[in-house]
Amino acid sequence: MPDSYTIRLLARGDALAYTALRREMLNDSPWAYYRSPQEDPGCKAELVENELSTVDRYAIAGAFTNDAASRLVAAAGILRSGSQKTAHRATVWGVYTSPPHRGRGLGRAVVSAAIDCALAWRRGPGSPAIEAVTLGVSERSTAARALYTAMGFVAWGAEPDAVRIGTERYAETHMHMDLSVRR
Repeated sequence: MPDSYTIRLLARGDALAYTALRREMLNDSPWAYYRSPQEDPGCKAELVENELSTVDRYAIAGAFTNDAASRLVAAAGILRSGSQKTAHRATVWGVYTSPPHRGRGLGRAVVSAAIDCALAWRRGPGSPAIEAVTLGVSERSTAARALYTAMGFVAWGAEPDAVRIGTERYAETHMHMDLSVRR
């Protein structure tokens, strides 16, 4: 990855930058996400800002350009399960790289940063151990699925007709990664 990007977890002050990227991703790749821009909470800066304040449960890793604009151009979210029975898992969600910045390793970088965040939660005092990460990927997102497979995610099932856009139907592949292999 070129030195022209900084990878880091988003802070509350990044909420507006994230909502702009979220709108872009939902418009650019609607088959890859369950919600439209009109109904997605990630398009509301105040909601994103509040979620980014949550410790050991929710984070978004981002890639920012290293120029005067410092624009957010890639992101991957991670969410720890809120249920006691599934507290050992976290879910990667909302992975996206803006088209002009694709092919530079940013997808891998932000997903890795999100997983590293989950590993840090695992080491936190009093925190339940995060032992696995899951995600879903649209059948149309073949490059994303190839990336996840290369990173160590394993497909375990497919959900037919997961997303509908007009008359088009898209299946989603569910994937899992055992974090003990990343120790």
